[in-house]
Amino acid sequence: MAELLEKAKNYVAEKVTNMPKPEASVTDVDFKRVSRDSVEYLAKVSVQNPYSTSIPICEIKYSLKSAGRFLSLFATPPF
Repeated sequence: MAELLEKAKNYVAEKVTNMPKPEASVTDVDFKRVSRDSVEYLAKVSVQNPYSTSIPICEIKYSLKSAGRFLSLFATPPF
């Protein structure tokens, strides 16, 4: 019985791992304001959703990189 459960668990894990996932990419960035302590910008984001159901957005996490170098990690508060 334990062997059957282990096989079922591995099957489900493999299927979930191979499921297509929604992806997002920044398509345009406009700088709005720059000061000594901050930068304000407007980013347009394109989302590719492989499913017919809409994606609920609860929180957005993103990182900022320049020339392949990690600069910072950001997150919006949960909606």
